Amino acid sequence: MLRGAGIVLAKDEEIEITDFGKNNYPKIGLGLVIRVSEPEYGSKWLTVLPGQVCPNHSHKLIKETFFVIKGDVMMRMGDEVVDMRAGDKLTMPAGTWHTFTSGGGAIIEEVTTRQVKDDSYFEDADIQRYVTVEDG
Repeated sequence: MLRGAGIVLAKDEEIEITDFGKNNYPKIGLGLVIRVSEPEYGSKWLTVLPGQVCPNHSHKLIKETFFVIKGDVMMRMGDEVVDMRAGDKLTMPAGTWHTFTSGGGAIIEEVTTRQVKDDSYFEDADIQRYVTVEDG
């Protein structure tokens, strides 16, 4: 998906694939490229497959701005729905419950005030943001 958009990754960028512990990546999941993770700010590229959902969650400390690089995104902030296309941006204040999906697939840049590993609170208590996958 990134290559198709002409995006080239640097050698030191960290790649994460998460299904949030639900074992259904095509429907509930997210691809992440950690571009920058500094104490003051962070940047990630997010990949969303067609029909895939990032589950409803909030952050107590993190403020996020989402930039749609390619594709379409339906962002839900509380009760408000914002339809986004390439070139659109949206800032999410800390404490805002949000979820997003894409009808045709999307690449999003997420810029945050800082990266705080345990600052994701999910509506579904069974969600696991960091899942360890074992070879077997």
